[in-house]
Amino acid sequence: MTETVLSIALIDPLPLRRAAFAAMLATWAPRSGVGLVSGADLDAVGREETGARPNVVLVNLGGLPLSSPDGRERVAAMAKSHEGALAVIVDTLSPACVAVAFDLGLRGAIRTSETPEVVFAALTFIAAGGCYIPHARDTVQDPRTMSYLPQGIEEATGPDHAEDEPVDNSDHDLTPRQYDVLAALAEGASNKEIARTLDLSEATVKSHIRQVMRKLKAQNRTQAALLARDLRRQTRSRAFLPPSQGQGSREAMVVK
Repeated sequence: MTETVLSIALIDPLPLRRAAFAAMLATWAPRSGVGLVSGADLDAVGREETGARPNVVLVNLGGLPLSSPDGRERVAAMAKSHEGALAVIVDTLSPACVAVAFDLGLRGAIRTSETPEVVFAALTFIAAGGCYIPHARDTVQDPRTMSYLPQGIEEATGPDHAEDEPVDNSDHDLTPRQYDVLAALAEGASNKEIARTLDLSEATVKSHIRQVMRKLKAQNRTQAALLARDLRRQTRSRAFLPPSQGQGSREAMVVK
């Protein structure tokens, strides 16, 4: 079993909803060295057998808007009781909610429309010192200030290799192959898995990842994966091209 290196507390006053989210997190936490506790409030979490204060408190607001008086008051009270990282789970995240999130010093705002894989990546990112609040990077906060660097770009990737011809993409100038790699990153694939799927060497995969990170202004692969999710939503007419597999290909992951 992986040694526990940090802990996350899930706070949700609704027992059934709390149990459902806790069950999802329990599929990821033990193998990632994450201790997981849950309760209706911080006092209930404090009564858990672990006794240690959590590194990250994750508050499920559900349909309660963060920008509403009740939502803001609830999170503000939680912030006063917890000195570590604080994040919320919300059904919707409007511009007003984003503003409140930054005003309250939240380290994350995770929508219930995300996949479990994105939730796990976001929590890992937050626990490492990052800040995950979608649709706020370009207009509210510089992406470079939102990332803790576990390793440098040059350490994570290899030397440059020849690039494919760029697609018509004035926003990021990613090549078709880089879109393939980015789509795989968003699904949590390792370099070895990407290399095998796309029939590339690992050195070439590392080169593509470095270029993707540079073009998206991401400072680690986790941030690149999270940015990929946002890019899908922000661009309605573009699709991430799926990697080819023999005679056929997987269904394209269309940008929503």
